[in-house]
Amino acid sequence: MPHNPEILDGLRKLGLNQYEARAYHALHSSDTSTAGELSETAELPRPRVYDVLNSLQEKGFVVLQPGRPVRYAALPLDEAIKTLGKQKQETALQEIAAIERIAESLNARIKGNKVADKFKASENVWTLKGRETIYSKLSSMISGASDHVIIVSSKDGAARKFKAHAAELTSAKQRGVNVRLVSSHAVPEATQLTSFHKRTLPTRMAVADDQALLFLTEETAHPNEEVGLWISNPALAATLRQLTTEKN
Repeated sequence: MPHNPEILDGLRKLGLNQYEARAYHALHSSDTSTAGELSETAELPRPRVYDVLNSLQEKGFVVLQPGRPVRYAALPLDEAIKTLGKQKQETALQEIAAIERIAESLNARIKGNKVADKFKASENVWTLKGRETIYSKLSSMISGASDHVIIVSSKDGAARKFKAHAAELTSAKQRGVNVRLVSSHAVPEATQLTSFHKRTLPTRMAVADDQALLFLTEETAHPNEEVGLWISNPALAATLRQLTTEKN
């Protein structure tokens, strides 16, 4: 049967290989097929057809009808995509759990490392690339704060930060940490606030005890292109803190 290149390309973007895409496309164009019939209509090598069908069944794209011979049918695409989405979510959760286990093991191994201790104790200036990386550092700063956390941002930026770090900010407030927002507008997401200062500053930043995080790129930058400057310096952090409390 003729293959529609656009359909095949779309199926491959969903994660199917070339043979799987052709098999699903062919099955979707007919009611049911045997493996032999599918081999001809989808132009699949006979030695591969059962492997292809088994893979499609595992991915949730195909069902089989027991009998002699066994017949196969394509599930509706919306059902298949739902199954595929759940599988990818489960895989992602498993990968995250594996990363966390590895990180926990590595942290235990390097906890007494002299280089690591020196890194923590010294004054540092480091550049961070990408919103996820920047937010991970901000999360660590909030979690380690014992006195204050100050977030200076626009209305939209503040909403993003308070939503992304809701758990860490709530925990900080429960520990007695002073959580302050400095922005041109209050935001409903900032439920963990101790105080709000209505003020527009020319920079976006966060200060947590002796650490500061400056956002260097425009707020309109793509998340992957965002750049932040993380600084561990008590004097600078104190200066920035004072800057946020000064009156215009």
